[in-house]
Amino acid sequence: MPFTPALLLAIAFAAIFFILRWRPFFRARPLIKSAMAVLLAIYCLQTDTSLWLMALGFGLSALGDYFLDLRNEKWFLPGLVAFFAAHVAFAIYLFEHMHPLSMFTPTQWGISAVLIVLTVGFYIWLKPALPGDMKIPVAAYSAVITIMGITALTTTLPSLLVPLGAILFIASDVVLAVEKFKFKFPLDKKINWGLYASGQILLAIGVMASLN
Repeated sequence: MPFTPALLLAIAFAAIFFILRWRPFFRARPLIKSAMAVLLAIYCLQTDTSLWLMALGFGLSALGDYFLDLRNEKWFLPGLVAFFAAHVAFAIYLFEHMHPLSMFTPTQWGISAVLIVLTVGFYIWLKPALPGDMKIPVAAYSAVITIMGITALTTTLPSLLVPLGAILFIASDVVLAVEKFKFKFPLDKKINWGLYASGQILLAIGVMASLN
């Protein structure tokens, strides 16, 4: 698995934005935030064009990153929609590389059931704090990220970085939802970015490593 310039730059921009999280907002920050995912999309396409779905997922993630870093709340829903589409792209790619349901082991059924139960329980806990117009979008998003998680956790791809990256990705969304709709807590946005960036990078590296 080559550490190409695009991958190294993606890691660098992830670190740069983590530092910028400690600084006041400035106009170019959303572009800097989205650079990591753009570079991960380039990394996928430069290495193997068959990874176009993964590249699409990272490209849509970059769009979501941009929207979510804008200061106006009206951009939150477009950001959520962009990430919804990103998870659809990731899930479609990973679905092609997961064990068929008919061949699921008891462990795989258990993992899938636990993830579904946790998602439903978290949504029930979160729902009273959601604005009326966000209940359905957040429910739909919760469903699609759960599907993406199941495809990653039951994958036939040999790299353990794929399920690990998906878990970190899901954890970042949990942190974002708690911080956005329930309550603030120390370093919430920094923790969110650390989990998210690590998850995205590990997912890209894991998929790439599985090609060899």
